[in-house]
Amino acid sequence: MLNSTMNDSANRDRKRLQVALLTGVAWVLVTMFGMRWASDGSKKPLVETVSHGISWNLAMAIGVLLLVTLVMRWRDLKFVAPRPPGSLKLLWFPTLYLLLFAMLGAFLGLPPLGTLMFVLLNTLMVGLSEEWMFRGVLFQGLRSRLRLWPAIIVTTLLFGGVHVVNVITTGQLAEAAVQAVAAAMSGTVMIALLIRTGSLWVPVVYHALWDLGTFTVSAGASGGGAPLDLHEHLRWTIPMLLVLPNFLYAVFLLRKVRNDSVLSTD
Repeated sequence: MLNSTMNDSANRDRKRLQVALLTGVAWVLVTMFGMRWASDGSKKPLVETVSHGISWNLAMAIGVLLLVTLVMRWRDLKFVAPRPPGSLKLLWFPTLYLLLFAMLGAFLGLPPLGTLMFVLLNTLMVGLSEEWMFRGVLFQGLRSRLRLWPAIIVTTLLFGGVHVVNVITTGQLAEAAVQAVAAAMSGTVMIALLIRTGSLWVPVVYHALWDLGTFTVSAGASGGGAPLDLHEHLRWTIPMLLVLPNFLYAVFLLRKVRNDSVLSTD
């Protein structure tokens, strides 16, 4: 009886990881190729994509995640309030970035209201879609088969790697590679917030506000969506240097996390 129960549990865990990975493939196809379809096949900078209309591919990707989550009855994705509430104090350093973006936006000038509303809506969908997929579905799927640190590392690397697919939209492989590295560093921040607060809502909201700040500053500084004319060397270094302090803080937050640490299953 004990062996039968253990085998059933192993089969469920194996099935969960398989479904999580298949969901990830479907998510990538809907998100990336949907973006290409919505742009009529033309290659555009990301800031132009999020500031000139609703990104319906993001809405479709969220729909895919909702459908799979409901069908599979996954109730452990951490869509709960932070526990304990005092854990939100650790956001003091990441919040400095948001204040910096706000000051830069005020200094450089905000984009037109219509542009700002599109950026707000699309970044909210980006934050929800990416966190639900990676720190929710994928991370919990990996946790069903791996210990905590291997699951953290694989989730973070896959989150960074998937950003290389942005080349389909932008046509710039080097730029997409830099975005992938910066995304992996940012992904470390998001997973640290998840683990330390026990809530997926925290990285969802922070991710959305981070993207809102960066895209608003870019759109405002360029007068509504055209890419900023930066030296090629700066395009390579600025994204990673910008994320580096936050990444180091995330490593600090994770310093006491051990492979045998157990996350709550609310």
